[in-house]
Amino acid sequence: MIFELLSTAAMGGLALRAHLAKSGAGNDSKKLAKLFALSGLNVRDGKQTLTTQLLKKRTYEWGTEYRYRIPLGRSFDDYMAKRHTIEAGINTRRIKVSLKDLRDLRLDRNILRELKSIYSRKLTARKEVELSYDGVLVVRIYDEPLPSSVTFQTGKDWRVYFGQTREKNSDTWHDFEVIPHLALGGATRYGKSNLINAIVSSLIRQQPENVRFHLVDLKGGIELCDYENTSQVVSIAYEPEEALETLRGAYEVMRETQATLRRLGKKKVQDAGIPTRHFIVIDEVGELNPDEAVTKEERALKAECQTFMSKIARLGAGLGFRQILATQYPTGDVIPRQCKQNSDAKLCFRVQSAIASRVVLDRDGAEQLPQVRGRAMYLTPDGMTTIQTPLITSDIIEATIAPHIIDKGGGSIAEPAPRSDITVFEETRLS
Repeated sequence: MIFELLSTAAMGGLALRAHLAKSGAGNDSKKLAKLFALSGLNVRDGKQTLTTQLLKKRTYEWGTEYRYRIPLGRSFDDYMAKRHTIEAGINTRRIKVSLKDLRDLRLDRNILRELKSIYSRKLTARKEVELSYDGVLVVRIYDEPLPSSVTFQTGKDWRVYFGQTREKNSDTWHDFEVIPHLALGGATRYGKSNLINAIVSSLIRQQPENVRFHLVDLKGGIELCDYENTSQVVSIAYEPEEALETLRGAYEVMRETQATLRRLGKKKVQDAGIPTRHFIVIDEVGELNPDEAVTKEERALKAECQTFMSKIARLGAGLGFRQILATQYPTGDVIPRQCKQNSDAKLCFRVQSAIASRVVLDRDGAEQLPQVRGRAMYLTPDGMTTIQTPLITSDIIEATIAPHIIDKGGGSIAEPAPRSDITVFEETRLS
């Protein structure tokens, strides 16, 4: 009886596999070639058709990577514009029955019904497609999607948890000792301010004696006001006039550090054994764009702010100064050019257009991200990757700052207001 059941299960599995092979489902390589052709990505040259040529295919635990030579007359942007079409095509009736599925069959039930149940479950599974370019077109097809929510983790030293990638759902950490400056962007409510809070809270937890913050919150103080009375905050600004004073103060401290290193004959704070690191965090840097000033005085003030930001970006890395610039309106030159050029790390959440993506990342892609809060593209000198950034709740923030609240001479210290705006990430789908 058991032998007959196992035989039926095996034959059922073989039948499913044969059906899939016959229909072409499950063969992503053939599907991709057909999708490229049907999407108009091949190029007609007289009587000859130039196709996207497969160079290499490699299988990983997370899925499969394909590398292609792009035909003359096509660019990476052409393929990015068709990413949704490619992903939809890859997911057309995709079914994969593994040996584990067959081992999990309930032998005390109807085997064909069990196989049908597996078939139905597999129909709902979706692969995710990621495109990149490093001289050739790289198409990565992931068997499992990224989780829509990731738990906050405390790091070590100056390493901050930035979330999970698709590769085996591995963790991604940003080391501010290795990459000092960071440019952040993304449309509102996709997780930018949440990540800023995760960075600040993580650094307070990890380096309470050594971290110093110069905070500029130009969104009315609603994002960073919780930290105002902590011992780690040197200065906090809520208006452009206050931002100028905060940036000027940070720059003056930086010059003092520079003088100390010169006196010691050292080139950087690590060589001098100086443990303190200063973080200049500006949420909504676009508010300091001189081009959007109304009056001559306002334009001069914002231009001076950008001058200090640029000097800190150019000179601050070896002096222990790290700059994090964030904007929810990535249009035009809202991030000063020198700041962006000196930010070897860039992270962008979903934006509304390819132009907005290029403002932050210098490339398209962030506009193609799914409507999932916390999903972002993270670019470093090692390359680009898609990550799900961690959720930090108001409870975590309050528990982090509670031991570090001090009286800074402003009278009674109020309890931090609850931050309901950052407590939940939810996946949003287009209807």
